[in-house]
Amino acid sequence: MCLRSLSVYVYSVLLTFCIAADCGPRLKYAWGDALQSNDCPGPDGTPYPKHLVNRALKTGPWGQTRQARSTNTLDPTLMRRALLQAHEGYAEGRTRPDNRTGRGMNLGASPTGACGGARLCRSRYNTTAPMYGVSLTSGQPVTIVQKFPDLLQQVVFEVCESSECSLVRGSCTQTYIPYLFLVLPLGPVTLTGQDYVLVESGCVCRPDPLS
Repeated sequence: MCLRSLSVYVYSVLLTFCIAADCGPRLKYAWGDALQSNDCPGPDGTPYPKHLVNRALKTGPWGQTRQARSTNTLDPTLMRRALLQAHEGYAEGRTRPDNRTGRGMNLGASPTGACGGARLCRSRYNTTAPMYGVSLTSGQPVTIVQKFPDLLQQVVFEVCESSECSLVRGSCTQTYIPYLFLVLPLGPVTLTGQDYVLVESGCVCRPDPLS
């Protein structure tokens, strides 16, 4: 009986791992990646609501705006490459962000996690087009509108890979930044139904206080 329960547990863990791997990165407040899979299950295990997304694109307040546009959308792979290049430039200090293009307020995040030019906390970064998230305004799960290739809301995330700082004594702390997404159900932030979801934005060193 115990052996059977153990095998069921192992199977469920492997199944969860496979689903997570197929869906893309699992961040703290967002998961799924529309560039990797369009069948990622939601928080209650149900499939991604493509029919609701399609209906919103046709009849929703922002769907009507998009229908009025006649220009083609940018290739998602080109957008991904541009995001990664921009992030790399910011991290190395080669590029300065333009405040006019900011979409959110950085919550105490340091873009480089560095002091004196030396990176103190090891991290990794990539892009994702999250399919689900946790609303910053309500704390409830929301569906992030993604429809390949017509409407992809791609973001850059950067997560800690070390828990202790190098060069100085201290701990590495994950930082987050709120991104504004089109979501379902419609969010309360803008008239078009957007809402904020926190996304990992870097890794900073918090030095230990002097004894």
